[in-house]
This record gives sequence, C-alpha cells and structure tokens, in this order.
Amino acid sequence: MIPLTTNARPHVFFLMCDELRADSLGFMGNSVVQTPHLDELAQDSVIFENAYTNCPMCVPARASMMTGRNPLSNGVLDNAMRMVEDEKPLPDLLRKNGYTTTMYGKLHVHRTPEECGFDEFKFGYPDPYTSFLGIQDPEVRKNATFKKNEGDIPLVIHGESPTHPDQTSCSRLTADYIQRMDRIQTDEKPIFHYLSLLDPHTPYMPTKPYSEIYNPEKLPLPQNAGRTLADKPITQRYFHKVRGFDKLNEEDYRKSLASYYGLVTHVDDRIGKVIDRLKELELYDDALIIFTSDHGSMMGEHGFIEKWGHMYEPVVRIPLLVKLPKNYNSGLRLDTFAEIIDLLPTVLDAAGIEIPEEVQGMSLMPVCRGERTVHRTEAHSQYFCGSIHFEPALMIRDHDFKLTVYPEQESIHEKLYGDHYLKYSAFFDQPLVEGELYDLRNDPYEERNLFGDPDYAQQQARLQFKLAHWKEGLGPLADYRGLRQANMKTLYKFILDQANNWTKVSDALKADQGLTQCDRQKTQESVKS
Repeated sequence: MIPLTTNARPHVFFLMCDELRADSLGFMGNSVVQTPHLDELAQDSVIFENAYTNCPMCVPARASMMTGRNPLSNGVLDNAMRMVEDEKPLPDLLRKNGYTTTMYGKLHVHRTPEECGFDEFKFGYPDPYTSFLGIQDPEVRKNATFKKNEGDIPLVIHGESPTHPDQTSCSRLTADYIQRMDRIQTDEKPIFHYLSLLDPHTPYMPTKPYSEIYNPEKLPLPQNAGRTLADKPITQRYFHKVRGFDKLNEEDYRKSLASYYGLVTHVDDRIGKVIDRLKELELYDDALIIFTSDHGSMMGEHGFIEKWGHMYEPVVRIPLLVKLPKNYNSGLRLDTFAEIIDLLPTVLDAAGIEIPEEVQGMSLMPVCRGERTVHRTEAHSQYFCGSIHFEPALMIRDHDFKLTVYPEQESIHEKLYGDHYLKYSAFFDQPLVEGELYDLRNDPYEERNLFGDPDYAQQQARLQFKLAHWKEGLGPLADYRGLRQANMKTLYKFILDQANNWTKVSDALKADQGLTQCDRQKTQESVKS
C-alpha cells in the first residue's frame, strides 16, 4: 500500500480515452500533435512506454481492464460477447472494500454499471448533430464536410463537426465529472472516480477550432502508408477489402490524421480541466491518477484507417500514465512491458486490497515505486471476430521480435453468405499466410513479414513456444469453441432482403441484444466428477 500522510487509501481518478494510440501524444515523442495538459501530467507520473491492450477492440479491451483477465479467459473475445458469469469487475471489488465508485461516460462491457459495481453513474451525452455513422440531420448534412469509408462498418474517417466545442459529448461529460469532484472532500469514503471519454474514436470529426489546427498537407505520413497486404494474413486482406479501405488514397490518410489529431487536442483540453480542478480542490497531490486508452487506431499504415482484423503497433500499443500520491518517482520512464489487465491489480495494490487469485494481471506498483525495473518481458494480445473465425489470432512480442498467429483462416470463406461478392472469387486464391514475424529493431513499421522465412526459423519457433506456454498457463478458458458456429453456405443475403426475413433477424437480435455469453471450459477434473 502507498504510504500517505492524509489518507490510508488514496482517491483514484481513472481517466480513459477511446481509440487513442500511444504515439499521438507529445510526451510519447510526437512533435506535431498538441497535448500540453497530458504532457504536464506525464511530468508528475510514471510513464510506461510499452503498454499494450490485450485486444485492439473496444469491448474486449475494456472487459480485460475491468477484470484483470485476458479475453480468452473472461469470455469477451469480440464486441458482441458478454463476460462469463463469474467474472469480478474492478469497481465491485473496490466497493466491497470501502470505496465509493462512480462512472462517467462509456462503460461498454455489456454489463450494467450496477452489475459492474458502480454506486453512481452517468452515461455520455448524444452529440446534437453527429453519430459515429455521420450527421443525422439532412439539412445540416448538406453543408457539412466529411467522408465515410465505402464498405462494411461505414464510419466517418475525416471531416468537421458542426457542434460547438462546449457542447460535444466529451465537454459536457467532463463538466459533470468535475462537478462530482466538488463533493469528494465531504465524502466519508475514498472514491474511485472513473471518466471514460469517447474521443478520439470515430467519427473523426473535430469541431472548430480543433478541426483547423492541423493542415493535412503538412502532416508527415508513416513510410508504410498504403503498403500492399500481399504478404499478410487473409483476415487483414478481408477487412481491408470489405470495409472499402482499398478505395482510399494519400489524401484520405492525411485528412484522417488531421481530424484525428484535432480530436486528440480536444480531449487533451478536457483532461486539462480535470487536472486543474483537482489542484484547485487540493486533491491532486495525494491522488492516484491513471490515464490510458482501450486501444489505438491506424492512420494509413498498411492502407488501414481505424482498426479491425490486425494487431499492428498503432492499434495494440496504448498510452499509460500512473501518477502516484505525492508525485512519487515523477517523470520516470519505463520501457518494460505492461498490459491493460495490469490496471486492476495496480489499483487494488495501491489501495491495500487483496488481489484475487484468478486475476492474470500483475500490479505495476513495484516498478512504479522503483523496487523492480522489469515488469513483463513480453506483451500479448488477441483478435477474434465470431462471424468469420473459429479460433482467435494471438500475438506475442518482446523487445526484438513480434509474432502473430492466425489459425484456421479457411473458415472465412466458409462462413460468408452464399452470395457474398467475394464468395468463390480469386480473392481467396491468394496464398494463405498463417502468421507474421517482424524484426522490430530493424523493421519498426512491420513491413517485411518473416513468418516462414528459414533464416528466422529459430526466432519464430522461440516465440511460438512462448505463446503456447502463455496460453496454457491461463487455466480454464471461456468455451468459445462451444458456441454454435455460423455456416453461411446455404444462406443468401438476397433471401434476407425479401419477404419479412430482415424483420425476423431484427426481432431475434433485439431479444438478446445480439450478444453471446460463453460458459467456462470444463477441466478434466470437473468432467470426471
């Protein structure tokens, strides 16, 4: 437990953004984007330069953070899955140990705030004009500037929002969060005060003046922008094709980056207001403050915008600041690996609460306090999309090499609608690449896939062994293989388009919100009994 002069258990302010990549912040070395408030917070914090999400997708990442357990274990492998019933979220553990727990913003774990253990909660505000799919009002839309990807999951990838900066969802939510802070000094119990802001998640539509800060023509693009995917796993090529990213060009990448940076600066200003008020209320010095994101985003790398289907560094690497009470070890930079599952045990450790045995994350407090210099020697992540996969893709990386494994990709073609435009096409005649191996020291942009290269067989075998050992060490997994798997060979979209079949599908999905929940895999001992 952290020793404090005023409170044996610190107030915890957990500040989280959505889809914020690690390298889009000044304190992480970005000289273009403007993030003065987070840069200032970093000066008082321990900075984790190699923090990773355990899944580059919203719901699995947040469920992993809330449970301290990997998606393979907690059962949230994609955005339409619930936690296994017996999972214990962080707020519930804190509440049972004397904390007031409050939530402001996006939860997105398919449990209610009450089920997660929040005493008080307030969801975000809808934007008066925009949604993640675009501008809703036809008259406003006529005069708006924005672009959506032309394909599946069509999201706004660049543009300008007509909303006033003080009326954005993030601005209004931050104001409510700050207002609740004003009552903390009169509370009898320490507080876990959780703020989860949507920015810079799509829609990439900053409002003025943030939409005008960055000139797209002057922004540097990564050297792998628009690079071919010929040597990549078919999962990546599939999402790149069906989402319409193959129709984008350099101008789109630049405009997306300018819009994204605008949102980053906008959210930095909101965080700045929180920090300023904490200092005014004299809560800052003794507080534990954690700042992070659920996952990152692509800005043209390999021809992608946003995420889906891959585990490249821009989507799996996340920012992580841990400001200790009394700003202990302020400015310390650590290049050891950390994972998002480590945040639950870190908070519990700081509060002097016993960490449950089933938690797979490890407390960051020993390295934050300087008792150790190494936290993890590898980082892990996974990707799964239940409509096309039988088995999740897995990732492991160390300081030198990174391996991803994409098993059973033949299932993608098998699961497509019978009349899907890629069905029985030359698209699936391309070589089946089953994984990726990158020499990150010499290839930080992950351009040269060394998977299967005999010159790197030793490195590949070493990481494959470690990955298998890691998975085996997770214990009983969620029974994702036990789910009823779709087979689209005899289902055609034109059948759904006729009669009242879409109504039937809609009614069925509304009945259970389209969500799936795994059971726990049975161990041999439980089967015998």
